Amino acid sequence: MTVIAPTITALPPGRPDRAWWRAVAQALHAWAGEQGVDLRDAVWLLPYAALLPAARQALADAGGWQPRVETLATLRVQLGPRQPSSGPGPDVVLNRLQAAQWLREQPAGAAWAREDARAFRQGVEALVRSAEALQAAAACRAPQVREAWWLEARALLAGGSGPGSIERLLARIALEWAASGEPDDADALRRLRPSAWVLLRAGGPDRLAEAVLADALAQGTPGLVLDADPPLADPFTLALAHEPPGEALCPDAEAEAQAACAQVLAELQAAPDAQVALIAQDREGVRRVRALLERFGVPVIDDTGWRLATTRAAARLVAMLRAAQGLRPGRADTSAADQRLDWLKDDPLGLARPEALITLEAHWRGRRVDETLLAPAEALWADAQARLAPLLADRRRPLADWLRALSALCLAEPAEATRWRDDAAGRALLTALRLEPHAGHEGAWATLATQATMTLDDFVAWVDEVLAEASFVPPHDSRARVVITPLARAVLRPFDAVVFPGTDEGRFGAIEPQPELIPHAVAQTLGLDGAATQRTRETLAFAQLLRQPRLTLLRRVAEGSEPLGASALVERLRLAWLAAPDGPRELPRVSPQLPTRQVSPQPVLPPLPTAGARWPSSLSASAVEALRACPYRFYSRVLLGLGEADELDRSLAKRDYGNWLHAVLFRFHQDRVPTQDLAADRTRLHRAAQEEQAESGHSESDLLPFLASFEALAERYLRWLHQREAEGWRWAHGEQERRLAPKVLEGLSIHGRLDRLDRHPDGRVQLLDYKTGSVSALKDQLSDRSEDTQLAFYAALVASEGEVPPGAVSAAYLALDDRASPVELAHAHVGASAVMLVDGLAAELRRVRAGEPMRALGQGELCEHCEARGLCRRDHWAPNVAPGGDADAAARPAEKGDAP
Repeated sequence: MTVIAPTITALPPGRPDRAWWRAVAQALHAWAGEQGVDLRDAVWLLPYAALLPAARQALADAGGWQPRVETLATLRVQLGPRQPSSGPGPDVVLNRLQAAQWLREQPAGAAWAREDARAFRQGVEALVRSAEALQAAAACRAPQVREAWWLEARALLAGGSGPGSIERLLARIALEWAASGEPDDADALRRLRPSAWVLLRAGGPDRLAEAVLADALAQGTPGLVLDADPPLADPFTLALAHEPPGEALCPDAEAEAQAACAQVLAELQAAPDAQVALIAQDREGVRRVRALLERFGVPVIDDTGWRLATTRAAARLVAMLRAAQGLRPGRADTSAADQRLDWLKDDPLGLARPEALITLEAHWRGRRVDETLLAPAEALWADAQARLAPLLADRRRPLADWLRALSALCLAEPAEATRWRDDAAGRALLTALRLEPHAGHEGAWATLATQATMTLDDFVAWVDEVLAEASFVPPHDSRARVVITPLARAVLRPFDAVVFPGTDEGRFGAIEPQPELIPHAVAQTLGLDGAATQRTRETLAFAQLLRQPRLTLLRRVAEGSEPLGASALVERLRLAWLAAPDGPRELPRVSPQLPTRQVSPQPVLPPLPTAGARWPSSLSASAVEALRACPYRFYSRVLLGLGEADELDRSLAKRDYGNWLHAVLFRFHQDRVPTQDLAADRTRLHRAAQEEQAESGHSESDLLPFLASFEALAERYLRWLHQREAEGWRWAHGEQERRLAPKVLEGLSIHGRLDRLDRHPDGRVQLLDYKTGSVSALKDQLSDRSEDTQLAFYAALVASEGEVPPGAVSAAYLALDDRASPVELAHAHVGASAVMLVDGLAAELRRVRAGEPMRALGQGELCEHCEARGLCRRDHWAPNVAPGGDADAAARPAEKGDAP
């Protein structure tokens, strides 16, 4: 058989516009005329689908008969449905499921999955990736030599011992899996009998396309290679025919994103109809650029798509699954409260009953809720639990059963089904997970979905993997002139300008190594694509980008404190220009700037709200302390009722330990008969701790960080207690609510809960307030008794009892979390302090009621941790504003009801 060598035609440099493509079509027609090829039956293969319109338009402009213009992917689709195969298929999800099922069927694989689920998943991914790479390499071999190639691969991967035995075993499994099925798609392409094959080579050779062409040539079919690539040894010769690209150096990632956005805006302003490419080399940075463009009202086309896992539809679905995870038998009910709320806030159940949902959240966060509102909230949660019931199996179930249950939750109700299907991302999600009725119920998927069994955790992890793997390309605005595209798909597209951020050494030209099962030397021998192939393609794709009329390269010069240089490819381009035949030239520096506007200064002044009619009937100790520390804090906390929402699923903090310890000591003292029997009291105290732990719902692991402190405290506390009781003191009350309405407060009362009240036979009364904070901080607080609000406040409540003699009340903090605990820290002359506190409070209230502004003081340590700091805008006050006032306070009278 006569072997016909392919004709290789080097395509001219220049911008790939309509004229350039017309020249390519003319070269194809000229070759066909010379070879006597009937173009009606020829096939022209392009590197990727975005080039199809330009190529077809060029052929239409040239006139005459036209060849079929396809890519390998579009041509495969036209060859009919794929034949069933036992090898890896095009569906990555199915491939991973098959690999995981095979490994779990082996005892060692099942044990691996149980003992180290993460490593098992990584092993499955590596197995699938290796099998797909081997299958792709086999597809490039002609059928008559393929069996010999498989034998060579088996020989190269056989045997071996020592470290890496698992990797070698997985590599051999990948090899046999890939060899078990023939690459029918590639062989179907080989069975085509066009009059000629024409390849457009751009951005590096396509191994399968070149292999199909070589087999066709061996059978006598003419072939043409239209080579648009420069020589790899000197890839930037094309660049010297144009102006050098601009280069922008930016100090950090945000500056780079702003500069890229500014450059795109400048290109659009220069030519409103221009097509501008934004190269997605750094996906994270380009997301920021896109967000900036949206702020300027610039629509974009995103060729790269998003990970389906990042869409709102995926977030809704995953929130439902996380909520179900938190309801499994044996799991604490509060372990996933945030996930449950996330789900309910976007589920028809919660959307239909917003007031009940608000009440439910408040109840879960520990706030006081009206009993009349609690019943609807509890009914909502009961309905929610019933809705999630199909997902609450406590055993392994086939994947098909899980998917049917999830499909019923999403699609059983018409309104909910419409919500999923009317959303483009929702439709993509239903397709990726095969949730639509009759989807994936046939063939290999149906078999595997029935065989593969999973727990709920396994199923949620599987859903996460599928959504992370699947891509979603959102619908784009037809007016969009900016195209976000990866470097490989910008080759030969007719853009007017290209903006290329991320050209530093860490993001461009640095091929990331991936964990491979097949050693590098073996991969090279077998002809598998590796880092060298990727580097070649990236180099040639970058060289093709230099055809564009205007190219701007942007990079950051540092990543945090680590300096970053330019990519090696950019440096090679720089050297090419320095060695240009017409004389050395540098890459011109550019400094794109976002549009700016002049604004008048608008200094932020401290707020000056007044109380107006907002006033509670009673004040607590913390409210009075807030008023004394900062009137604006009192205004926000008490008068407006604002406060930070606690985390639902937070771990126990020091405050929680203090509350638990308060409850333990109250339980210990209640109904206790004073005794000097240390062993009996020790038993009673530990029993109280165990009972309180059980009642509070805190597990031993939750309290573990604090139990050691409690164990150390218990013995010292009992010894201190026995000594105190020997002196005559007796525990009288604990956790007792008190209320007082002094006449000087003009109808306002004060209230509080006393931690502990001890009495002495001589009539003395001592108030003790438990503290788990710093002893030194308490001492500082008591150094000026006028600054200690809490003990003086409680002393005022105790002194209101008629049976307590004047001057008989004393008060102290009892520090319980110090090495020397318990430590008594007394407030001297607390009775006088109580009188002073009430009188001072009365004077302050008279001023506030008269309309004096409740100023934000803006000074002291209190500001560092104040939850109202964002409301008073302390960090944004004008520089000339003095703490506790504002620059125009004298000129601007306070207005009643002034907003915060």
